[in-house]
This record gives sequence, structure tokens and C-alpha cells, in this order.
Amino acid sequence: MEAVKSIDLRKTYHGKETIDALKGINIFIKKGELFTLLGPNGAGKTTFLRIISTQLLPTSGEAYVLGFNVLGEAEKVREHIAVVPQDVATYGNFTPWEYCYYFSLLRGMTKQKAKEMSEKALKAVELWELRNRTCATLSGGEKKRAIIASVLASDAEVLMLDEPTSGLDAVARRKVWTVLREMVEQDKTIILTTHIMEEAEMVSDRLAIINRGELIAQGTVEEIKGLVKERFRVVVEGNFEALEKFVNIHSTVAFGSKRVIYVDDGEEAIEFVRKALKNGLRAETSPITLEDVFVKLVGGEFE
Repeated sequence: MEAVKSIDLRKTYHGKETIDALKGINIFIKKGELFTLLGPNGAGKTTFLRIISTQLLPTSGEAYVLGFNVLGEAEKVREHIAVVPQDVATYGNFTPWEYCYYFSLLRGMTKQKAKEMSEKALKAVELWELRNRTCATLSGGEKKRAIIASVLASDAEVLMLDEPTSGLDAVARRKVWTVLREMVEQDKTIILTTHIMEEAEMVSDRLAIINRGELIAQGTVEEIKGLVKERFRVVVEGNFEALEKFVNIHSTVAFGSKRVIYVDDGEEAIEFVRKALKNGLRAETSPITLEDVFVKLVGGEFE
């Protein structure tokens, strides 16, 4: 049984103009996997999360969480999920401990288990030493980790995290990644939205790309990368005139004095690096990244 499944899920907003936020989304998420939703701003990622977390009614279609219909069995769905909204703010007079402990009690946990889960969650996000400080005295990143800890302490089977690491520094972000992967190993299902391509590439078992309300790709990172013919990228810095003939037959994009050239195979990439170095340019090559593929799939074709 899938942890989450949507069938032809649609959401239309009616106002001064009609906006089709979701246009028939079919997504299935396995139990015990970390599934990432990628897409530009306004693509429909948050709308999808709000529907499957029973916060928003779909216009049409179906959605299920652990077999429970989000429309007819919303209360059952809520018993099994925990959510970190995108722009959640902390209560200034709450402490990280209170967020974890009292929210766990509200879910029906015993006091003993709530204490155990709260301690485990706060240590996981490295807030144990700050557990009794009010959130008003914490930094922005520490507040975000307090919210994440409250969800981790919930012991819910399905966790829905809408851009949970936005605003965190690189060190804190990677600590959260470690915690998320550990929870997946404990058979939890995690649905994550992010704009950080490295995050999606590092933590995801599978992912989906949504653009303008439409699902345009779904699969593992390698399966998504396989959707474009270019396999390698060459980054060159300097005067390109000597290489213009070679460059013009490839997909390229320029960033100031640097240019990224996309090629089909490794030998071609290495040969281009040789040509660049012989002409006194700086050059390096690597496999294409998830960000390269994402940009191309959502309409930012390589120029």
C-alpha cells in the first residue's frame, strides 16, 4: 500500500482571474521513503501538500494517505501525519521543550513517551542545550529547528515538510538531512518540498517535478537526469573566441565571464577541456546536476 496517492488531483482558485493550481496530478509515494516535490515558485507544491494534509479541499480528483481518503476520512488522516508549514512562526514565549512535549501530549501520547520523544528530537536537531530558552531569544535557524523537532517528536507515520531547511545555514541544513534519513530508516514516510537542488539530490529516494500545476517528471534522481540527452557539463572561464566554433554546436549558458557547455558524453567533455586549457582558459568538467535538468525541464532551455 502506498503511503500517499493522488489520482487526477485538481485545484482551481476562482477570483479576479481563474488559476489552475493543480492540473490532474497523479503521484504515488511508497511507505518508508523520502519523496521530494520540486518546482518553481507557484508551481503547486504547497497546494498539493495542503490538500493531502486535509487543510485544503481539492476541486476534483482523489487523494489518500495510508489508504484513508483525505475528504471522507480527514480525521483518520490527521491521526497519522505531522506537518511543518512553509512560513510557520514560533510563539515567542514557548520553549523548544514545550513545542515538542506539549504538542506530543495533544496528539494523545503518554507523558513518559512524550518526554522520551521530545528529548530524542531535540538532541537530533542539536537544541537540547537550548530546550528551556524561550523562542523569542533564539535565532531564526534555531526557531526553525524547534518546529522541526516538534514534528519529529510526534512519532507520526507520515511527515510533510514544506521547505523546512530554508533559512538554515549549511551546517544546520546537513544536520537536518541526517535526521530525515535516519527517520526514513525507521520506516517513516517523508514528503519534502525544497528549492535547494543539492538537498533534493542528497536526501531523496524519489522526487517529482511540478511546473504550472502539471506533473512533468517523477522518479529517482538518476531517472530524472536520464530525461535529457546531455550527460556532462563543462565550466569554462575566459575569452571564448577561440572556441566559438566548438561551443556553437552545443547547448550553453553564460554567467558573466563563465560559460557552462552541456555535452553528450565524457570523452567529448574531456576533449573540450583540453581545447580550453590549450587556449589559456580555465575549465573543468563533471556530470550534469539535478539543477541543470530541472532548469531545462521547467522551460529554461539551455540557450
